This record gives sequence, structure tokens and C-alpha cells, in this order.
Amino acid sequence: MNETRLLIIGVIYNTYPETIRYIDSLAPLATDDFSLILVDNSDIEKPHDFLEKIKSHPFLHYIETGKNLGYFGGAREGLNYYLQKHSVYPQWILVTNVDIVFTPQFFYRLNELSDLKNLGVVAPSIISQKWNLDYNPKILLRYSKRKLQLFRFLYSNVIIQNMYLLAAYAKKWGLGLGREKKGVAEYPDRQRRKIYAPHGSCLVFKDAYFILGGTLDLPNFLFGEEIFVAETAARLGLEVVYDPRLVINDYEHASIGFFVTPAINKYYRESIRSILEHYYY
Repeated sequence: MNETRLLIIGVIYNTYPETIRYIDSLAPLATDDFSLILVDNSDIEKPHDFLEKIKSHPFLHYIETGKNLGYFGGAREGLNYYLQKHSVYPQWILVTNVDIVFTPQFFYRLNELSDLKNLGVVAPSIISQKWNLDYNPKILLRYSKRKLQLFRFLYSNVIIQNMYLLAAYAKKWGLGLGREKKGVAEYPDRQRRKIYAPHGSCLVFKDAYFILGGTLDLPNFLFGEEIFVAETAARLGLEVVYDPRLVINDYEHASIGFFVTPAINKYYRESIRSILEHYYY
């Protein structure tokens, strides 16, 4: 790898068509100081067109984990791979799902934030292509312990959680009903500001997050990544900033679907228990 200013770590789980689209959105934006590491947690056969795609881009590095390490587990593998070859962190480290697409001005706008003091994490504008909503700012203020206890109840079994998800999807559908897909500038929330936690599908870390001791060592297997990042940034004295000028299009739930299975419900329950134990004791 050349010296890198911008490192993107994309985590794959049985999402090869989405990964090809993801690579295609990045290829025109690649420069000499840009690296993409794809970490593959998948347990299905890789299609031929995907294998050909990853061979065709010199900025791309591909890692197969051989098992599902989870989102941050896979991302950590990618970051460790980078650090084996480099002694310093890049200025920007992005951890993302691969069911997103970067817009052409994204990295230009990101560069404009380089000199912001105390910046730890940037939350971009993540536009859901299903609901026509911006998923950021994800959490404006730190949750109360009571609200997390409510989530613990909502995730207490797979039936209750799926009923909760159905109500949440109905709310999103209602909010989007009759709304035409306008330009990004038409979305109502256009103010850059400090928030508590970013949406997890694209986490944009400034190097200070890692230099000061931040990690991707999520204590549970899956879920709760946003709160883990928010709490880590707060502990390090760094800010999480929402900037709607950085735009990503999101084609969500490509890897896990809209409703949860008993196995996924178990990971949600573990994540809430972990959050309460680590941050709300």
C-alpha cells in the first residue's frame, strides 16, 4: 500500500451484488492516497463477477476471514491488516456496510472538515432509498437508562421485537407517504452540529479517535456499535459531528433483512445488556 490519507473498510456478509455497486461508486473517486479494504465475513460461494471485480482495482485489498466476525470484528481485521503495513493511522478511517453508495462530492466535502478541532467522528447524511429519509443524526442526545430498559423489553423475544419493527416501518412509510424524492438540498435537516451518536452504516473516524486510544473492540458480537462509538468518543474528549453536506445513498438491510430471526434477536438482547453493563452501571 502507498501512504494513505483515506482508508475505507467495507464489511461484506453475503452481499456480493451490493459490494460490486459499492466498488463502482468508489472507483471514480480513487486517488493515490486512497485505499479500500474489503473484509469478507460471508459463508456463501463468491460469484465470478465479484472475483473479477476485486482483481480489477489497484486501490482495493481483499481479506477473507473464513467466518462471520460481526461488523466491528470484520472492521477490526481490516484495520489491523492496514496497520501491519503502516506505522501511522490515515487521516480518515471509514467503517461501512457495503449496501451504500457514495455520492461524487462526498470526499471533497469530507476534506473540508480536516481542521476541525476535537473532531472524533463524522456522521454523514445517509439517505434511505426505501424510506426517502436521512438516517442521521442517529441519536441527538445520550439515552436515559429508562429508555435502554425499554429497548431491553422490546428486544426480549423475537415476536415482540418484530412487532416493534413493524410499527417502526409503518411510521417510516407514513412519514414518506406522498413525498416525492427531491434533491438532497430539499431534506429538512441541513445544519451541521454536534450530536451524540452516528448511524452505523457509515462511520467516519478522524485519526484522533484511534490516536487517543479509541478502538473497534466492541464487547459483544453485533449491534450497539453506534453507542459504543459515541461513548468512546466522549471518554476521549472528542466530538461526534453531523454534516449533511456529506451524502451517502443507503440500500439498507441487504445482509440481514427487515425482520429478525431468533438468532439475530439474541444478538440484539446481548447488545442491550452489554450497553447497560458498560455505560449505565
